[in-house]
Amino acid sequence: MKSKISIAILVAVVLGSPAAAHHNFAAHYRLDELVELSGVVTEFRFVNPHVRVYFEVRGEDGSVESWMAEGDASVALRRTGWTEDQLEPGDRIEISGHPSHRGSNMLGWQSISFVGGTAIGGGDGRYEERVRILEDSLAEFRRERGR
Repeated sequence: MKSKISIAILVAVVLGSPAAAHHNFAAHYRLDELVELSGVVTEFRFVNPHVRVYFEVRGEDGSVESWMAEGDASVALRRTGWTEDQLEPGDRIEISGHPSHRGSNMLGWQSISFVGGTAIGGGDGRYEERVRILEDSLAEFRRERGR
């Protein structure tokens, strides 16, 4: 009996570790606030656990500030159509997101568009994108079933 309990505890610890390693955006960002910025991409990292966009914002006085925006995991964004070359250095973007609790130049990004209005989607697994994926999957299922 003791060995079954020990095994159950071991399995719970091993399986629970990855979940504990991931953080909720609310731990780092003020979800009740939204900031909108325009800038130029300096680097795009399509990685896990969170995709990152590094960009520069020019102030009214001409000064340049470096920012980092954190999005969803690359595996989640890939399912919504994102690719490793979605953004490139030099791209001019408009980005909205939740500011850092610490006041640093960081955002938990909500949406990005190219300057001029071409939307390229959300970075935090937006509800609308997940619904679109589910609707596409349901439509494919119905096609396969001949409905």
